[in-house]
Amino acid sequence: MDGEVSSIASGNDLCWNNSSTKKYHCKIPRLTKFKRGQIEMEYRYTEQQLMLKKALNTLLKKEMAFETFVEIAEKENGFSKKKWMKLAENGWLGILAHGEFQTLEEVDTLDLMYLAESIGASLFPGPFSLTSGFVVPLMSQLPLTDNQKSVLEAIIGGEAVAAAVLPKLVKRDETYFQYPAVELKKVKQHYEISGSYEHLQFLQNADYIILPIEDNDQTFVALISTKQDNVIISAEESVDLSKPQGTLVLKNAVVTEEELITSEKLKDLISESLRSYFIAINGEIIGGADEVLNRTVHFVSERKQFGVPVGSFQAVKHMIADIKVEIEKARSYSIYIHSIAEDEEKVTLNLLCSRYFNTDMYKKICESSIQLHGGMGFTWEESIHFWYKAAMYQLYHLTHPALMEDYIHQNLLNTVKNKEFHYHN
Repeated sequence: MDGEVSSIASGNDLCWNNSSTKKYHCKIPRLTKFKRGQIEMEYRYTEQQLMLKKALNTLLKKEMAFETFVEIAEKENGFSKKKWMKLAENGWLGILAHGEFQTLEEVDTLDLMYLAESIGASLFPGPFSLTSGFVVPLMSQLPLTDNQKSVLEAIIGGEAVAAAVLPKLVKRDETYFQYPAVELKKVKQHYEISGSYEHLQFLQNADYIILPIEDNDQTFVALISTKQDNVIISAEESVDLSKPQGTLVLKNAVVTEEELITSEKLKDLISESLRSYFIAINGEIIGGADEVLNRTVHFVSERKQFGVPVGSFQAVKHMIADIKVEIEKARSYSIYIHSIAEDEEKVTLNLLCSRYFNTDMYKKICESSIQLHGGMGFTWEESIHFWYKAAMYQLYHLTHPALMEDYIHQNLLNTVKNKEFHYHN
C-alpha cells in the first residue's frame, strides 16, 4: 500500500486509510459456512466482521449519543449534515460501491445488513441504507459522465445527499413493483420530465434526486439537481423522527440526453440495488428491535415491585425470551436470503416474506416493550416511542402488509406449481 496508512481495527489490518487515494480500504473474510440440506447456510460472523461493526459503533456512540439524536430529531428536522459527513469520512457510505468508487474490499449485502443493525439501534438520522444500499451500488455500475462521477464522489463523501424515487409494490391484475409514473418529453436538444412523488426520504435535505424511468421499451435513470426552478419540494410529516420525508413535484424539469443514464443491464441493476436496499433496512429493523430489547431488559432488571426486580417474574421472563427468539428468527432469515443470492426470483420472494415478518415483528416487540415498561412506557419520559414510530414507518415504506401478503401468496402458488421453492423455517 502506498501512502500513509492508519488502521481502524488495530492489529488486524481490517481497514486502512490510504492517504494517496484518500480512500478507506477494508478486506472482510467470509463467514464460516455449513450446509443444511442442499443450501449453504452462513450463520456466524467472523471476528473481523465483529470488529468492523465495533468500529462503526464506536463512531456512532461518539457522534450520535441518544441525547444528540433527540436534539437533531426535534430541533433540526431529523438531519444533521455535520453528523452525516462524519459517517461518510470513514467510507461507510461506499461499502457496496463498484469499480473506481470502491472503498471496501470483499464486502457484500450481508455485511451491509450487519452494519445497518447499528444504524437502526442508534436511529441515526440520515439516509444510510438508501445511500449505501441503493444509490451508490446502482450509480457506481452505470456509464457516467465526468460531471456525474463527481456527483457520485460527493455523495459517497457525504458532501452531497441524494434522494431516490423507488419502485413501489402495487396491485393491478397482479402484485408487483412498479416504476414511478413519469411524463418524459423530448424538446429540441434536451428532455423535460414531469411527475409527482410522495413520501421520499430526506427529500428536503437532498442535493440530487435519482429517478428511474421506463419509457416504452427503454429504461433510464435521471440524475436531477434539486436546485432547478422546475423542481418543487415540500416537507411532509413523518411518523419516524429519524427519517424526514417530503413530496416532489417535477414541472418540466430539464435534463440533457447525456444526463439520462442508460445501460443494457439497467433494469437488472435497479432490481439488484432495490434488493440490497431491502436487505439493509432488514438490518435497521433487526438492530432497532435489538436495542428495544436491551433497553427493556435493563428496565425490568432495575425496576422493583414487592421488593424484587420486575424481571424476576416468570411472565416477564417469558415475554423477554419470546422477543429474543423473534429477533433471532428475523436475523437468521435474512442470512438465509444471502445464501440464495444467485437466484433472483427466490431472493425477491424471500425478501418480501422476511420484510412481512420483520415489520410485524418490530411493531409487536415495541408494543411488548411498552407493556413491560408499565404506565411509563406510554409516556415521552421513556424513549421506546422513537423506535415504535420507526416500526410504524417501516410497515408502509414502499410496501403494505396486505400487498406483501398478495405478492407472497401469488408467488408461492407459482413456485409450488413449478416445484422450485425451498421453504426455510
